[in-house]
Amino acid sequence: MPPPPAPGTANIPPQPTGNAPDFSLSFGKTTTATNNPTASAAPPRGVSAPTSPAKSRESLLQRVQSLTGAARDQGASILGAAVQSATRAPAFNKDKYFTLLVLDDHNTDWSKYFRGKRLHGDYDIRVEQAEFRDITLHASAESGPVVTMEVHRGDSRIPRMFRPDFVLIRQPPRDGANDYRSTILGLKYGGVPSINSLHSIYQFQDKPWVFAHLQQLQRRLGKENFPLIEQTFFPSPKYLFERGR
Repeated sequence: MPPPPAPGTANIPPQPTGNAPDFSLSFGKTTTATNNPTASAAPPRGVSAPTSPAKSRESLLQRVQSLTGAARDQGASILGAAVQSATRAPAFNKDKYFTLLVLDDHNTDWSKYFRGKRLHGDYDIRVEQAEFRDITLHASAESGPVVTMEVHRGDSRIPRMFRPDFVLIRQPPRDGANDYRSTILGLKYGGVPSINSLHSIYQFQDKPWVFAHLQQLQRRLGKENFPLIEQTFFPSPKYLFERGR
């Protein structure tokens, strides 16, 4: 008597053992013979099929490179237009303008803050920027001051004359070695308005003079309402050294 079938296989029909197709995989150069006449040969190594990952990566890389090149060209075009627009000098009305004299060093370009601005609707603002050391002036009580400024062109200096309508002072008129109070006096004599006012700039040149005015306020308001740091005045440094001996 034959042995009973295994559990779960009683109703499974027997599989044919004749010309059954071979579903084995091929790796490398190892091949398995099949009896299926319709089976096609695998493509040779190194040759990608139309839908292979290699071609997909190449196509994606080409598209990325194309988009990157287009973005680079567009960015260069926008940057060039911006630089051209920034460097293009606006039309200047030579008949209607006010001259602004800016006394400051050249670390700040004040002309860009007034470029394209106008006063009274159609008057342009012409900015002349220089340091105290680069200008001289003479003033008349009737016609105002005339400023002579040296313009640097290459290795030479070319003098240029103009009448300022307003002054913006961003530089102290005195330092350790130079005193340009005569320029402040000439601008005041010619009646040129300024910021800060010429009166305040002249008054604030000497700290003892400023502190003396603060003391006047303290005497009027009281020490509790207007406290000051106590100071001592010496006419020159040598008196301070002699006192310390």
